[in-house]
Amino acid sequence: MGNVISISGAASAPKNEQSRMDTIILTKDMVANWRIPAFQRPLRVNDKVMSVAKTIAQNESIEGVITLGRLRADATYYIVDGQHRIEAFKLSELQEAIADVRVVSFDSMAEMADEFVNLNSNLVKMRPDDILRGLEASTPVLRQIIKSCDFVGYDQIRRGRSSPIVSMSALLRCWAASQFETPSPSSGVVGGAANLARTLDTGSMQHMIQFLNIAQAAWGRDPEYYRLWGNLNLTLCMWLWNRLVIDRDRAGGKRYICLSAAEFKKCLMSVSAEADYVAWLLGLNLGDRDRAPAYGRLKSIFVRRLSDENKGERAKLPSPAWSNGR
Repeated sequence: MGNVISISGAASAPKNEQSRMDTIILTKDMVANWRIPAFQRPLRVNDKVMSVAKTIAQNESIEGVITLGRLRADATYYIVDGQHRIEAFKLSELQEAIADVRVVSFDSMAEMADEFVNLNSNLVKMRPDDILRGLEASTPVLRQIIKSCDFVGYDQIRRGRSSPIVSMSALLRCWAASQFETPSPSSGVVGGAANLARTLDTGSMQHMIQFLNIAQAAWGRDPEYYRLWGNLNLTLCMWLWNRLVIDRDRAGGKRYICLSAAEFKKCLMSVSAEADYVAWLLGLNLGDRDRAPAYGRLKSIFVRRLSDENKGERAKLPSPAWSNGR
């Protein structure tokens, strides 16, 4: 035992805290004998569980640590943490899979329930941007956005002139909403910001980056223009960008104007110059109440600028049903 390090003040772990962990091969028969204690949350097989089942089938292993509990006078194993991963293993159709399993001995079911709560209570809740930061290394589109737009970030948003002015999670939500005919806070956000990052294709990413750099050149990062980077205005400007610049098809009922990126930038410059509009945005959001009046004001600014550029010729912009004719 010469390799044991003596730690000053160390003592044996309490009996109810003693545990062991091993990497073992799980079998279907083995996990079928494990019991679900009364304190466990209900089992729900959703899309995420099915995705984990596919991953287990491919890798023949279960990620993370599965925690089992035993009472000292009982040979039964209870599932303390990992219930949904175990269910995913059952759904994977594999007969065996490798897993890290931790077994903890308890004096009572109450102590086991306390361990369940501890394992499922985050010390600090993960924000969407914390998750996206963790995904950046494995998600090329996130890396490219950060590389191309130094004003997009994960934290310290609008804390100073050199800090980011829009968060990655807000940006992805706004872009997803702008792809729908009716942009709303819930448009395209099933699965959260992480899912938006994983499903963003290269072409859409490039269009987004082009828009962002044009908007940054038009609005800058001065505090007086922060409201233009809010979800309401940003989403509506993205919505117009996708329809006036990216979508060049004007067949059928699409009779509104096509704009170049340079022309769209001039319109965004006029938006920042409209002090009344910038002031009006305070406290507004992308919900049904504020979306239509905001679009009406934004559309008027675009029409005036394009009229000036085209010597008085009035430009026709989209009039979607949700805008109430504005």
